[in-house]
Amino acid sequence: MLILEGTGPRAEELAMKASDETDIPVGWDSGFESATYDADDLDDAELQKVVFQALDGIDPDWRSHLRVVED
Repeated sequence: MLILEGTGPRAEELAMKASDETDIPVGWDSGFESATYDADDLDDAELQKVVFQALDGIDPDWRSHLRVVED
């Protein structure tokens, strides 16, 4: 599981676009302003790599809008 906290105005938009690009389901929690990705066939490191690559392709400045929530 990968959880990204929204820190900028495009957080939800970018999270949803990355989900579309990767076919990895994402849930957006508006109360916590966070996106949760979950893929049973990928371990956490692989999941993060795939989502980050998608986000890099969508907007190289995506880290201004999303950040990883540490466990």
